[in-house]
Amino acid sequence: MFGRVIAVIGAPAMIAVLSLSPGLRTGICRHIALIEILARKLLLAEAALIATAPSTRAPRLTEANLSASGLYTLPQTRRASAASNPCAPDLANPETWSARFALAIPRDARTVRDRNAPRIRALWGDPPAPPPALERKYSQRNSDAFLVARRTEALRRLLHNPAPYVTRLARTRRIGVARSRDAITRYAFRAPRRFVGDRYDPRLTVDIFSVAVRAHAVLTDTS
Repeated sequence: MFGRVIAVIGAPAMIAVLSLSPGLRTGICRHIALIEILARKLLLAEAALIATAPSTRAPRLTEANLSASGLYTLPQTRRASAASNPCAPDLANPETWSARFALAIPRDARTVRDRNAPRIRALWGDPPAPPPALERKYSQRNSDAFLVARRTEALRRLLHNPAPYVTRLARTRRIGVARSRDAITRYAFRAPRRFVGDRYDPRLTVDIFSVAVRAHAVLTDTS
């Protein structure tokens, strides 16, 4: 299915140099979003097998550094190197892009975001002036065409080698450890706003939703 979509919209290197109109960008993102949702359901099915498998890892040994007085000392951390200016991406070589597939795990509905948290109003003096808005510079790195191309490249990497993403999803705190029923339910049963099936493989979406339902049943089973 991904190969047929790429045959229509073009490879990531081709998308990066296009001048996308709003309608064309919406159409490309709609096809990519459908495959992303289906891919996440397959990742959930594989992660369910890892989460329910018996652990075979041995106990991990750690070293505790003691000072001359016998007190515990914090481990030394490496000094972060000075951030250098990122170089412009090579549009003709998508393998060199920094593209990582987003797992898009639902947020906990009980968690209050910082921007929605209550603020303490000063009872004296004038309120502080808001910081000046930063002017966004237009570059190849944040252009619409490159963002869509990078999203497509991240999806291609996932389909080429899904193992690292399956491991990352299985170890995610909200699914692999806590196994929040609400998060797993929304993750397993999420569907695109405009659901478009694959006419060349009508059973593809049905089979993928079926494995997602089975993974949901496994991960939410507390017995």
